[in-house]
Amino acid sequence: MKLADYCTPAFVETLLQTTLPAPVRVLAVEPFALDNSASILAVLTAGHSGRPIGHYGLRVRYEAAGQEHTEDLVLKLKPPGTEISAMLGALAQACGGDLAKVYPAHMLNTGFAHTHHRELAVYAQPDLSLMPAIRGLHRDEAAGVYAILMEHLGPDMQLLNSVMEPGRWTDEHLRTTLTQLADWHAAHLLPAGAPLPWADAPTLDFMLAQRPLWQALLTNAATRLPELYPPARAARLQAALDALPRYWPELAAAPRTLVHNDLNPRNTCFRQTAVGLQLCAYDWELATYHVPVYDVVELLSFVLTPERYAQRLDYLEFYRQQLHARTGLFADADNFHRLAGLAAFDFGLHRLGMYLMAHTVSPYPYLPRVVASYFDTLDQLQPWLPELPA
Repeated sequence: MKLADYCTPAFVETLLQTTLPAPVRVLAVEPFALDNSASILAVLTAGHSGRPIGHYGLRVRYEAAGQEHTEDLVLKLKPPGTEISAMLGALAQACGGDLAKVYPAHMLNTGFAHTHHRELAVYAQPDLSLMPAIRGLHRDEAAGVYAILMEHLGPDMQLLNSVMEPGRWTDEHLRTTLTQLADWHAAHLLPAGAPLPWADAPTLDFMLAQRPLWQALLTNAATRLPELYPPARAARLQAALDALPRYWPELAAAPRTLVHNDLNPRNTCFRQTAVGLQLCAYDWELATYHVPVYDVVELLSFVLTPERYAQRLDYLEFYRQQLHARTGLFADADNFHRLAGLAAFDFGLHRLGMYLMAHTVSPYPYLPRVVASYFDTLDQLQPWLPELPA
């Protein structure tokens, strides 16, 4: 199908019928320009696919329950996760070295192979409290078509695409985020002993099997980006990787919840409501099950700059209190800080390693700031972390 086929009243009508209770008739669809540049995966994958990929603005006029409505919506056309995995494999080959050799064997285990199913599954569940309004979902396995129709996050949203402006994140924005994340994480907490809902959620066996990839990502960053990973930083993560079999059982035994796994200012904004700010998180394609604080570790690494590093432990403690008030499971502040540090090891070895692989080929201007903030996270949580070999 061509892009024009997805923008017809007939196709949009099928999407709206999946979410609106009343009979729907689409009267007109008018495309409008939309900036795709903030979507890293869409931009990188578009050149590796023969189908339309990305976000497309649609002004939709439709009739439902006898009332006519006009909404500005966004049609997100997703590639199969295998295409994203192949694109990332090409980046690994461009990096060369051990990463190019190791990556193919692990390509489908980096969290991207099921992105086309994952995001639709998250948007289909009933709790949409942190999400944009979803107007339609479409999944056609035979054609390889995966579509999401959602509200257009327009200029009335606060801090949209603010990754280059962390200073705009005020204390109110951060505490609102941490409070509403605690609501989400508590609501989606898995019962003790429950099996993980998704087969590719991290487990001890999964992490051990992926160690050659974590090693290759770390070596790539240290070799190709020494200004970001000088010897002391690289040695710190190397020690964490070497100690992974000893500390990861603690993460495996801790309560797990549905985490965004890409929670940062690239994928978040705020709407002003009558009762205050409301966090809106989008692009849930990397969602997984991990310890709740994982999302917080990532967010603070993106948002806190050197003049605000001193606030990191205060924000972690605020989040712990909010989460404990909702679950009764996180009374031990020392244990919570230890879990935060162990989650930071995971974030550094996996997600940050993947970011730096892409950064090697096509630099992201915000990433040096994020890396510096991340290593400050490890500095501040050091008292609670296991002793690692030098």
